[in-house]
Amino acid sequence: MQPASAVVEKPPAEDVVLRMMLAMNRRFRARVDGDVVDASQAGVLHALKAKGPIRLGDLAEAMHLDASTVSRHVQQLCDRGLIERGPDPEDGRARIIAISDAGRDGLRCSFDLRRAVITEAMADWTDEERDRLRDDLLRLDESLGEL
Repeated sequence: MQPASAVVEKPPAEDVVLRMMLAMNRRFRARVDGDVVDASQAGVLHALKAKGPIRLGDLAEAMHLDASTVSRHVQQLCDRGLIERGPDPEDGRARIIAISDAGRDGLRCSFDLRRAVITEAMADWTDEERDRLRDDLLRLDESLGEL
């Protein structure tokens, strides 16, 4: 039995980030009422929104995913009108995919629903705590982007 004054060791920051990512991934992959896209499809839509019209292979490369996985999601999103396909102006044999207006709306809805979960979790945080978290996460995101 440890005395009441025993110091509790804090886990390394990397472990906390990994634990948070796992918890958020689990939470965000859960079905949410009113959501029109699942988390994997939201990732494709988000990448298309950020990259603009792009070839499927280039999209898969940008997302660091296998082309067959991205192709499956793209087909599902096309079938639902959330992505549009068109000819590549540089190569008539190739196709370009782009997010549609309906896809933008679906992505916005998905992000709003998931943002609400985070907002609820941070309901008792001060503005300063929120600002510090934002700044630290932006710094981590920037560092990860450089790897």
